Amino acid sequence: MLWFSYFLAVVNATIIGLSFLFVKIAVTDVSPIDTLSFRFIAALIFCVVYMKVMNIPLRIEVRRLFPLLLLTLFYPLGFFTFQAYGLLYTASAEAGILTATAPIITAVCAALFIGEKTNLLQFLSILISITGVMLLSIIKGVNFDTSNIAGIVLILLSCFMSAGYTITNRVLIRSFTAMEITLVIMIVGSLFFTVFSFVTHIADGTFVTMFKPLGNRHFIIAILYLGIFSSMLTTIFSSLILKHLRASELVVFLNFSTIVAIIAGYVFMRETIYSYHLIAAALIIIGVLGTNFFAKKETTSQ
Repeated sequence: MLWFSYFLAVVNATIIGLSFLFVKIAVTDVSPIDTLSFRFIAALIFCVVYMKVMNIPLRIEVRRLFPLLLLTLFYPLGFFTFQAYGLLYTASAEAGILTATAPIITAVCAALFIGEKTNLLQFLSILISITGVMLLSIIKGVNFDTSNIAGIVLILLSCFMSAGYTITNRVLIRSFTAMEITLVIMIVGSLFFTVFSFVTHIADGTFVTMFKPLGNRHFIIAILYLGIFSSMLTTIFSSLILKHLRASELVVFLNFSTIVAIIAGYVFMRETIYSYHLIAAALIIIGVLGTNFFAKKETTSQ
């Protein structure tokens, strides 16, 4: 099961890495909030159909909903809201560096709140992986401006939301199934972002244009990928992975998504791969392998 968790972690990071390509397609003519609305509606519909076809029972009682609702405050509500508005005030390179700090934030929070210890070699491995992500962002050109302080704070808050989600999920997976966690997240996400989108369009007087993107075939394909794969499946996989891996071990795997995004850009967008891409990829891979290898070694020696 441990090796299966590693396999799922790689698949999870691959799906997220490819999602950057589909997000670019989806937000070309559509606001981020509208995209999130359609994304979670698609995820919820597919989730319900899947549970019905596979005859998966739902055992959630009202009195047990509170912990799951707490989880949804971190993800998708807090994470996506802070990220969407943070990107309005920061350049993508700046956001890349700030987002790369998520594994360290997660490791520290996991140690404080659920007692997950990260040894020195693991911590150094996390830093190596983060260095790879930061290298890419720095070469792209980063100029932190104090006038962008709001964006910086919002992106960092999204990192804390990601840490909160991973840690809370790590605890809740002992009491709930992965499908129960996923269904509640999809319900809350679709309701919140759809209402948010409706209110925004009504206030702007653009409600009639909200459903116009559904006539675009490329938008539909992007939304189906983001909803089914990048929302529903990654939520299920994250819950299953956290049964066997620590929060910091899962989050550092997500740096693999940067490598996948580079490869996807080269294959589908004809973007050029430079030597610094290869150096950054090597650092990310070494960091991810080191984080999990030294964790396994520590566990074996206990």
